[in-house]
Order: sequence, then C-alpha cells, then structure tokens
Amino acid sequence: MRYWIRHDRPLLSSHLCYGWLDVPLAVPVQETLTQLPSLPIHLPIYTSPLQRCRLLAEALAEGKQSLHCLDALREIHFGQWEGVEWDKISRAELDAWAEQPYAYSFPEGESIPEFLARVQVLLDDLPSEAIVITHAGVIRAALHFVKHLPLEDAFATPVGYGLCLEF
Repeated sequence: MRYWIRHDRPLLSSHLCYGWLDVPLAVPVQETLTQLPSLPIHLPIYTSPLQRCRLLAEALAEGKQSLHCLDALREIHFGQWEGVEWDKISRAELDAWAEQPYAYSFPEGESIPEFLARVQVLLDDLPSEAIVITHAGVIRAALHFVKHLPLEDAFATPVGYGLCLEF
C-alpha cells in the first residue's frame, strides 16, 4: 500500500500559476502532521524536493524513516507560466490547453505526455509500500495509472491540501 499525501496550502495567491515554483507553506508543518491519519512508521518516505512537500516529509520522518527526495515527484512544469497570474496568461494559450488538455505542451515547460511518462516511470521505481508526499497533479496521474482511471476522471478527482489517499 502506498500513502499519497498532498502538501498543505502554499503561501501565495490562488490566482498564481505554480508547478515547479518553490513556494513556502501557509500552514505550519506541525499542524498538517496532526491532521494526517496514523501512518506505518517503518515505511520509506518519498518526496518532491520542493519545500512545500519536503518540509512535511522531513517532519514526518524525524530521523526514524528513510527519506528520498525525487525530482520525478515534482508537479508539472508550467514553463513560462510559472509565477504568472492566471488572468495574465494569454487567452489563446489557455484555449489551446483547453482544446487538448492531455496533449498540451506548456511554453518552455513540460508537455502533458512528458509529465505522464515521468509519473509512469516513477511508479515503476517506487516500492509497493511507501509514503509519498507530492502534488495534486502527480497524485492524479498516479490514480490514472494505478487505478486505471480514464485521464478525465483521474484529473477531475478532488485532491485537497494535506489529503492522504491510500492506493
């Protein structure tokens, strides 16, 4: 069993596009820890290196569990959109993404197929039992591959801040 945990709410405007942007958390890590279910303390922890995930992983590990930072657990790379307010991104670019949401390539960033391939390779490399602290996009892509959900269903799945899913 893998325990998939999304980082808690970041300290930034909800109108800002961020994927690889390394933003701090709005909520103290200790507060997030108290809201998590009881997790098996013997499992290794895998985390995105971005501080909104890594700090939670470090607090959860407390030197008791092995901790692995993997670039493959980063959110999708929005390229030129990183750090830009959504309403400042050109309507034409947003419409192009909406027309082909699972084939789009973000300008100077990652394409959705590249992102999905990255997550698929990650899943092949992760042990079958682990705690994984990452981002909503990665969790949704993992749902697609592990639960065999259509992309549309997987990416429509709500993945709230600080949520822990078991699959």
